[in-house]
Amino acid sequence: MSRILFYILSLFIYLLVPTAQHYSYQDIVVYGGGLAGCAAARNAAAAAPDKKVLLVVPEPVRALGGLGTVGGQNFADIRLWKNELVTRGSFGRWFAESGQFYSTQGLVETIKKDLSQFPNLKVLYSFDLTSLDAAGGEIKGLKLAAIERDESGRVVWRNGRRIVKAQIFIDASDDGRLSRLAGAPLTVGRQDWPPEYLPEEERKAGWVRQQAATLMFKVKGIKTPSVPKAIGEWVFTRDAKGSWGLAGGKVTWSTNPVVTGFNEKYQSRGFSVKPINAAQDGAGSEEWWINTLLVYNVDGRAHDRDKNTANYPSETIPGHRTTDQAWVEARDFLLNPDFLTTLRQFKVVEDGQEYGFGEAELVLDRQGKPVVGEIMYIRESVHGQRGEIVMPSDGENIHYDVTTRETQLAGSGPEDGGDRENYPDRIGLGYYMMDINAYLPQDLKFSGKYDWPVTRWLRPDWWERGGEPKNPVYLPYRMLTVKGVKNLLVPGYATGCSSFAWAELRVLPNLAVLGDAAGVAAARAVLYGEDPSEFSTPQIRWVQEKLRQFGARLDK
Repeated sequence: MSRILFYILSLFIYLLVPTAQHYSYQDIVVYGGGLAGCAAARNAAAAAPDKKVLLVVPEPVRALGGLGTVGGQNFADIRLWKNELVTRGSFGRWFAESGQFYSTQGLVETIKKDLSQFPNLKVLYSFDLTSLDAAGGEIKGLKLAAIERDESGRVVWRNGRRIVKAQIFIDASDDGRLSRLAGAPLTVGRQDWPPEYLPEEERKAGWVRQQAATLMFKVKGIKTPSVPKAIGEWVFTRDAKGSWGLAGGKVTWSTNPVVTGFNEKYQSRGFSVKPINAAQDGAGSEEWWINTLLVYNVDGRAHDRDKNTANYPSETIPGHRTTDQAWVEARDFLLNPDFLTTLRQFKVVEDGQEYGFGEAELVLDRQGKPVVGEIMYIRESVHGQRGEIVMPSDGENIHYDVTTRETQLAGSGPEDGGDRENYPDRIGLGYYMMDINAYLPQDLKFSGKYDWPVTRWLRPDWWERGGEPKNPVYLPYRMLTVKGVKNLLVPGYATGCSSFAWAELRVLPNLAVLGDAAGVAAARAVLYGEDPSEFSTPQIRWVQEKLRQFGARLDK
């Protein structure tokens, strides 16, 4: 009888006590459920079909795609080069299926279908990293705990624990959490900028800012013309799937007294609006996702659930917002009547017909709250550095595997340009504008008046060197590796590039390219028992060939 009671009690403890542990053994663990993580997991599973791959999704929803789906950023940031899309591979397949302006749930299903074809790939939803085991410069395992969003809107720990052992780990996260806990050398935000372009307080205080974040939100009531066209300052576009995209509003943003008055009034609260990108939530939908609200002083590393623990960042800017605080405050701010009044100024009239946001309404949920992205649109957090943390005067062009100069001055082929040394170990191409979305509200008026984009004013040296990149940049394999951690690959925000190079590489198509390469490299490592940090020419050529087989583009 006593033995029966003992077993019943043991079962009760196992089921109910939060600290009960579940162990698993994998070959490859991918941390991060965004496009980079999904691409990495997919390619790892495809390239090593007899090895076990686990994708950990550290978001409070059971869905794949991260910012590109549950985050509401459904306006794919592509830039054609010679009329061609250079970011191919996984992103190219998903893009062909979903279009440039897509249903977020549709892309969730597209990615899920792609990944589900590999029986060796499993997904662990809504678990985040609490700590890791490491020894001898190698990660041995991760300790994970379940998360959920509570009634207040903050992401909290809940019952459920996992310990996962593996050979190779991939950090595809937006906050660089795995890299940070592993002790990777990292810089924060624009820490590597030349000092003369930093505000005095950042030069002297030892802390620096990260780019402004955004909370995506849904509206309805947007009016479009019957056919795609440019009307005044607005461009109304339709993709191959029949879904609308809308971009513009610079003149309205800079001159309309309601809009400028809004920005003047609310900048002290850490909010501004910028010119708008908007995309229909799939062809035929009356709902659109909107990208316009800038949220300042958000530390992408800082989460409420980490407060009073060693996982909370030690050096933060005064008055910083956690990701949870920013999400809650931004969602509530959308209900401010001034916000909707301001949004409705973004409209245009042609032949007596009004188009744009003049009759826009927020989409509300059953509780009367705005429908928003499940995660913040974090634009910048940490950057993987090669060498010492201390920055020389030109640190952004010395201590990173992809430098500011390489991205801006990338050549047209392997023989020319600032990126030509990356050609031998290239694992893909990165291409977009060097797009900074402001660090401070006053950046919007850096020139003396409201002027967008702000990049040329914050970095006049960049403008003097020619401005936007003319060509894609070769992405070298070494940017995925971490000094001092031999079994970690990083295609996420903590990848090895300078802050200003990140302004180009941060968009989702480029991150998916990095994810593809990290997945293939991880597969090579487990198939041959190698350390990915020590790959040389034979291993990198193997990775390159496998990437080509999977549809990647490596050449200009």
